[in-house]
Amino acid sequence: MANITVTIEGDVDEVIATLRGMTGRGLNARAAEEAAAPPEAPDAMPAVAPPEAVAVAPPEPPADKPEKADWNASYVTIFWGNLSDTARQAMLRVSRSPNHTQKRAQLMHTLRLSQRELSGSLSSQGHSLNRLKRRRENLDLPRPLTYDRAEDVYILDANFASALRELGMN
Repeated sequence: MANITVTIEGDVDEVIATLRGMTGRGLNARAAEEAAAPPEAPDAMPAVAPPEAVAVAPPEPPADKPEKADWNASYVTIFWGNLSDTARQAMLRVSRSPNHTQKRAQLMHTLRLSQRELSGSLSSQGHSLNRLKRRRENLDLPRPLTYDRAEDVYILDANFASALRELGMN
């Protein structure tokens, strides 16, 4: 047996009308039709009317799209407070590198971490970024530290690095 879950939102009259429409006809019309119908033979299958077409509105786009933003000192301060110490050290090391780019092997050697330890500590930036986005609704910030597999390097967002310099953290 198939299970279907349907969510219908609206005032009571709209919900009732929608449910009636989904069943093919209104409940009162069906009762009147059954009362007027001739009795069926015991072996006969009951006639089933095809359901009426139900107009389905397309989903509405979100009212407010997240606002694209760049890193600034205020955002960095909030973000920084939720990072692990190791992730902070990694970001500071990369911010001091030319073009805010550093080879993964060099970063692992400098911080004395294995690949797994480095990746695990940098996962805190995702958690911190999500907290910041929840705190500041409609905010879409780029990940501050990204990994480029092709080049095997970590790259720090230029605006993030500028905000670190502005705060005197690099």
